[in-house]
Amino acid sequence: MFKKLLLAFAVLPVVAQAADLPTYPFIHTAGEGFVMIAPDLGEIDFDISAYDPDPAAAVATVSERAAQVRALLDGVDASADIHNMRKEMRKSEQPEPNAAPAYELRSSVHIVVSDLGKWRDIMQALLAMPNLDHLSTSFGRKDRLHAEQELTAAAVKDAQRRADAMAAGIGKKVGAVSAISSGQLRNLTHAVGLMPGDLYPRNRTVSVPPADKDWLAIEALRWSQMVDVIFRIR
Repeated sequence: MFKKLLLAFAVLPVVAQAADLPTYPFIHTAGEGFVMIAPDLGEIDFDISAYDPDPAAAVATVSERAAQVRALLDGVDASADIHNMRKEMRKSEQPEPNAAPAYELRSSVHIVVSDLGKWRDIMQALLAMPNLDHLSTSFGRKDRLHAEQELTAAAVKDAQRRADAMAAGIGKKVGAVSAISSGQLRNLTHAVGLMPGDLYPRNRTVSVPPADKDWLAIEALRWSQMVDVIFRIR
């Protein structure tokens, strides 16, 4: 069986470099660790923007809103990073042909909420505040590194389980791990055609917020980690 397998590799197109292939019988598998977990950290991003023919009035408006944001977070387990104001050309639906360009002032704000028990109150206050736009939210975990380590360990176990099943199907056993990667083992994968199947969605943590998104809701985290592994066959 293995002689036939190695012979099949030998007759691959010449673009498959021999250096990409292990010189021993092997099994190549992919595994995934997946978890749904409650977040304990929330992040909010938005812009404070203001337009006024009098630039000083626009500056005063942005400064006032920034002060209101800081006051909102006073005494709450949350922090705000408010960037310096910048000037951007204002978009007009029907600009006057000879009108002077109009500019608005903007300041970007990034808020980290460490106590999600205050999330609803903070969001309600921000949604009611004028001069705020480009709002977006995300959630995470304070122990993210630990969670990633656990996901990686689960993904390796999944790959081991798949390899054991494949080896048992040909009356063999899985030996030592020869290579492991958190992504595809690209050279080997493309050289011998071992493209992983679409058994799992690859971007479970990426989603586009719907137009009617509930800004007050705390979203569960959907984290996944993929690994590619090469096992020796014994």
